[in-house]
Amino acid sequence: MASVLVVEDDPVVRELLRRWLAEWGFVVDVAEDAMSGLQAMIRHPADIAVVDIGMPGHNGLWFAERMRADSPRTAIVMVTGAADVEMVMKARQLGAVDYIVKPFKREMLKQALDRAELKIRQSTDPA
Repeated sequence: MASVLVVEDDPVVRELLRRWLAEWGFVVDVAEDAMSGLQAMIRHPADIAVVDIGMPGHNGLWFAERMRADSPRTAIVMVTGAADVEMVMKARQLGAVDYIVKPFKREMLKQALDRAELKIRQSTDPA
C-alpha cells in the first residue's frame, strides 16, 4: 500500500484524514504546515501528498513547488476551502493529480487517492 503525507493546518481535519487513510490501509504521516511537510518528506518520502492549499505561512502551492524538486514521483492531491480556477490551474501545473474542495465526502477523497495510485503505477511501469 502507498504511503501518504497529509499536510493540513487544521488539527481536526488532519486527524480525520489520518484516520480515514489508515482505515484504507495507507501508511500515513502528518504535518501541520508546509515547512513541517518538507521536513517529513526528507525523512520519509511519501508516494502521495494530500496538501491543504490555504495554510498560514507558506501555502500548499509553495509546498508542492518545493516538494516537486526533490520528490518528482510523489503524486499530489490538493485540498482547499475555496474553488478558485487560478489555484486549480497552478496546482495542475505543479503536477497535482486532483483538487478537492472542502467540505468533501470520504468517497471523494478515496477516488482522488485511487487516481494518485494509478499515476504512481503508470510512472513506475516500464513503457
